[in-house]
Amino acid sequence: MQLRFELLKTFEGCALFQELVRRVWGGDEDDTIPMHVLVTIAKSGGGVLGAFAADGPPEIQGMVGAALWWIGTDKPKGQSKPILKISSHMAGVLPEWQSKGVGAQLKLAQRDYVLQQGLTEWITWTYDPLYRPNGVFNIHRLGATCNTYYRNLYGELNDDLNRGTPSDRCQVDWWLRSERVLAAVEGKGSRADSSSVDLASLHRLSTAAAPNGFRQPGAVTVPATGAPLAVPIPDDIGAIRRTDPALGHAWRLYIREIFEAAFAKGYIMVDCVNLAEHGWHYILNLSLIP
Repeated sequence: MQLRFELLKTFEGCALFQELVRRVWGGDEDDTIPMHVLVTIAKSGGGVLGAFAADGPPEIQGMVGAALWWIGTDKPKGQSKPILKISSHMAGVLPEWQSKGVGAQLKLAQRDYVLQQGLTEWITWTYDPLYRPNGVFNIHRLGATCNTYYRNLYGELNDDLNRGTPSDRCQVDWWLRSERVLAAVEGKGSRADSSSVDLASLHRLSTAAAPNGFRQPGAVTVPATGAPLAVPIPDDIGAIRRTDPALGHAWRLYIREIFEAAFAKGYIMVDCVNLAEHGWHYILNLSLIP
């Protein structure tokens, strides 16, 4: 699919961005990023990036996806001093344009712009680890990693995707010139199934059937041996939250407990795959896979 990418720096371009955000996330006017903030970010080294398709919605000039980021500092785990990074705050695609490769092209375009800027080779962003498609996209497709978990990072959110649950988030690290990311950029990553995982070595956490047909989390254990860890995630947390909010909350607390415990022991999230007969799992290792 042919897309055109443009860094938006005008009032008119930022207005298109605002409308796309409303269509992707829903919510109310209180959640809209003010125009003066967007323009300031765009003109101060950050990025308001639009993805446009020839047959995209004409009322927003064909925009089908967008991303927002700014320059920040952070201290990678294991380092003593903060370094420059790009903080990527939002990246979204119109619902009717999802599953068409727009998101991947959008993130790779962001990578190109950041590398051209020449300030840093590190991008971070946060996502809800209970949303399985985002886990597959961020960790498996893009080659990002994660060893940071935040409880209720943004407080109570009121948009359609997040309303009614603590805003726990994983922060991913996208090292733009790492071997993992270069392989992802070149399309050399393996399929998101068990063919990419040594099943015999895994310490796999189990789930149990819930009365309503969903799966419910089991016990939390982190292997003392340091074996690779497979953490189950629900296939469709949105359906669970709509049907059984209590079970959705149980999944939130389960993922919180296991990730906080595993990251404290030095584990790093390196993949998100579908294990045969067991469903979707995050794969965590004690050492980073290149």
